[in-house]
Amino acid sequence: MTDRQILEAVLTEVRGLGTRMDKFESRMDKFESRMDGFESRMDGFESQMDKFESQMNRMEESQKRFEEETRNNFADIKLHLENITDRNISILAENHLNLINKMDVSATWMNRIMINEVKMNALTDQVARLQAKCS
Repeated sequence: MTDRQILEAVLTEVRGLGTRMDKFESRMDKFESRMDGFESRMDGFESQMDKFESQMNRMEESQKRFEEETRNNFADIKLHLENITDRNISILAENHLNLINKMDVSATWMNRIMINEVKMNALTDQVARLQAKCS
């Protein structure tokens, strides 16, 4: 093989390499454009995740405020029950006991009055019988 043939073979190989390199470059360009698309999608995903994270933080703050308000409301209700309602129930119970005692006294007097009426009726009946015998 002559030098010229060797050079032509080398040139053919180099041209083949150039074609392959062009194909490789075009594939790399496509890959790069796909990576750019992927990168932009990842940026979009990242911004959505940031929004989601801020929403979650706002929800956590809202939940904390709600829990604190609920705790405060329960404390207020408990204090009201202890200070107002329990005291009022005690007052009502004491007055109810006084009313029951007064009713017991009243019932005792009513029983005595009824007994006296029965005795008076019996005595009136005896007096009427005695008068009937005497006359």
